[in-house]
Amino acid sequence: MDIEVQKTTFGDESKSIPSYVLDDLSSRFIINSRPEEVTSIIRIFFLVENAYWFYLDFHRAENPDLKECSLKEFALNLISHCPQLKQYTLEFDKHFEAWKQYKRTIATCGAIILDQDLKHVLLVQSFSSKNSWGFPKGKINHNEAPEDCAAREVLEETGFDIKPYMDPQEYLEKFSNEQISRLYIVAGVPINSTFLPKTRREIRDIQWFPMDTLPTHRGDQTLKEAVGQNLNLYTVTPFLRSLRIWIKNRSLEMSTMTSKQRNRQKQQKQFSQPSHGVYQEFSQLKKGKSAAKNLFTQKTSTSSVRYSKEIDVQEANVKQSKRAMTVFQSLFGTKDGRPVADFKAPVVDTNSFHSKVWHDFVIDEDALMEGFPHEGTYCLPFGQQRELVAGK
Repeated sequence: MDIEVQKTTFGDESKSIPSYVLDDLSSRFIINSRPEEVTSIIRIFFLVENAYWFYLDFHRAENPDLKECSLKEFALNLISHCPQLKQYTLEFDKHFEAWKQYKRTIATCGAIILDQDLKHVLLVQSFSSKNSWGFPKGKINHNEAPEDCAAREVLEETGFDIKPYMDPQEYLEKFSNEQISRLYIVAGVPINSTFLPKTRREIRDIQWFPMDTLPTHRGDQTLKEAVGQNLNLYTVTPFLRSLRIWIKNRSLEMSTMTSKQRNRQKQQKQFSQPSHGVYQEFSQLKKGKSAAKNLFTQKTSTSSVRYSKEIDVQEANVKQSKRAMTVFQSLFGTKDGRPVADFKAPVVDTNSFHSKVWHDFVIDEDALMEGFPHEGTYCLPFGQQRELVAGK
């Protein structure tokens, strides 16, 4: 039955993948894989996909006469050939569709790479489509951290290591069709950097695009007028509006820091002569004051980057809540909204300030003096007294 399936799918044997190629791929990706990798059909299809890319990148590159087929055709051919996987050929279509559906839900991670002036963004062109451009990104592996996935995918697709420029807290995130796409914002990359893909048949081209030419909606024709043709940016457009807000806030922050540096130099010159310690204290106070004002620069462990509108709403809520607080609430909290109990001082009887025990107390001076050491005696640790013998 397996032979019939193979003939039905591929027709003439001369046009199918040779057995020696399937033996090599089975040995590389299936037979010698870890046992837990072949226990689930979902994980098996990921191994088959890796074998498919290896077949295109190496076997067909060395021998162009080999059959050019789709991933589904290749998967059926390899599964039918491998003894460990033949059991899945009976319901192959069902398994393949289930794997494709699962693959669509896997989170993707990548990077939005900006130059030092925040005026250009790096996009990569898909190898399979000449007009499709997007951010460098890819699917996350099992038990892989999102920032590690982003750095790995960018390195594979561009040959550039973003880790020295990367801030794990700065990213944009979008949820669409049961899939999360997280793109880390990597700013300050030199525009003359060298980019070269490390994978074959995945990235066709890598280019810097001016930010002011990228469209934020379908009707925007700015990019078409600049390049002379329509480019497919359907994975880029949803992030552009939020990205421009981020760039605006970052540019404002950078200009503010520049002016603060100039002011700090003037203040340092002014305060250095009277007292260096006073200036240090003044700088710390100024630094704390500026950090409290700029909520955008505060790092959070939550999902995506906060923007100006959200910050304005948050600041308004904070100011409103502070105005409504009492002194006690601002210091000790509201305690679930319960009213603060009024303090009542205890009633004190001013006529009973003396103690009944010490009333009419009299000191017996004679008895007290007898207790002190006198000539001819000395005190022992336990209060016992012993007569001293003269001459001994």
